[in-house]
Amino acid sequence: MNWILITILGHLSNGVAFAIDKMLLRSAFTRSATYAGLVGLLSSLILVAVPFVKIWPSGLDFWLLSLVTGATFIFALWAFFGALARAEATRIVPIVGSLIPIFTLIGSFAFLAERLSDKNFLGFGILIVATIILSSGKAGKPSVQAIWLSVGSAMLFAISSVAGKAVYGDAGFFGGFVATRLFAAFSALFVLILLDREAGREALSIFIKRKDGGTSKHKQPGATAAILALVGQSLGALGFVLVQYGISRGSPSIVNAMQAVQYAFLVLLALLLRHKAPQLLGENLTKKALLLKVTALVITAFGLFLIV
Repeated sequence: MNWILITILGHLSNGVAFAIDKMLLRSAFTRSATYAGLVGLLSSLILVAVPFVKIWPSGLDFWLLSLVTGATFIFALWAFFGALARAEATRIVPIVGSLIPIFTLIGSFAFLAERLSDKNFLGFGILIVATIILSSGKAGKPSVQAIWLSVGSAMLFAISSVAGKAVYGDAGFFGGFVATRLFAAFSALFVLILLDREAGREALSIFIKRKDGGTSKHKQPGATAAILALVGQSLGALGFVLVQYGISRGSPSIVNAMQAVQYAFLVLLALLLRHKAPQLLGENLTKKALLLKVTALVITAFGLFLIV
């Protein structure tokens, strides 16, 4: 299967996970680190694949880059959800979604000697514009803290992508993926056990029901929220695997710019659920907003055409 198609499927899976996360951040959980921790805990399942890795690279560079890839991804998620908790998603997502491919392009140019053709570069720019349009909406101005968290999150996601590309070049996709996910799991445990113990308790409460149902400060998430959290993170994990495979086979810059597909999917999902979930994108889809989103869908399709 073509790596571009695999990447698109990965972003679609992430789109569903993002919609679930957005609902749960508003209603079920209080700590942004909880989500980063859940992703890391799911990453620990990769332990079952360790015996199937035939050869581990012996160089120190491989292990350091694997550590950087896994750790920066977890901290990027923490910063991203922290920004979402402080401002409307329709203000945070455009910042993060547009900056990730830009930072990735800079990092790939500096450390991977990546060069895009004129056609691909044009498609790259068009997809960034489409991302901003598709994820825009009516919302209040984000705080300075939320903006800095968004920028920091985008930078960390980009570092993870660039370092991951180098890891896959050394060990291939399977070995590199196993190594980076192990470090992601260790990083998540570090966050939940040492850096944010309240998030650790909240993450644990998903799997272990408390007799008192939790205090007002640490409310026990309901069964529906727990199931949605696990489904969302499982879809996010699948999306991550597919996107990482795309990075291993193609351009990290192009792969990250293709996040526009994720937002295009959310627009279509909002149209289908506009009567039941009118606030899925953070705004009601008026005729003017709908026309703008549809135009952005066309722009997305043209951008994808240029990079294929």
